[in-house]
Amino acid sequence: MRSILGLLIAVALGWVLMYYAGGYGSFDPSQQGEAAKAAIRPGMSWREAFTFTETPKKYRPIQVRKGRMGGQDIQTLVPGPAISFRAEGLEQRLAENGLPHGFTVTFTYSSSVAFTVTFDGTGTVVSVEDAFTTADLLQMEKH
Repeated sequence: MRSILGLLIAVALGWVLMYYAGGYGSFDPSQQGEAAKAAIRPGMSWREAFTFTETPKKYRPIQVRKGRMGGQDIQTLVPGPAISFRAEGLEQRLAENGLPHGFTVTFTYSSSVAFTVTFDGTGTVVSVEDAFTTADLLQMEKH
């Protein structure tokens, strides 16, 4: 009985040590997302911007939507359907001017921290803006 109790204590201490020494005790995705958002600046290339974030899974090409409003022709730029991200594929599309209006990538770190990075047709950051999150939907305080 004594050896089982000793084994349980050793396992518990091992878990506590892994939790704090392994960085799990201080892991904060919201803080990580805020730091990434603050590091990305207009004028950076897409490769530079992605060094501050995880590799995106998808991106959205910006498309032109044409219509009529009040008897006048109008054009608006809107994100198109999501495309799976592959660095080589994006590089090729940019080189061939296949994204003339640019593209967007949304990064979600937690239920309260998400942001969208907009790139121009050359792959240069144009803007970084907060994205709508679950916290916004539920009108919760963001932290």
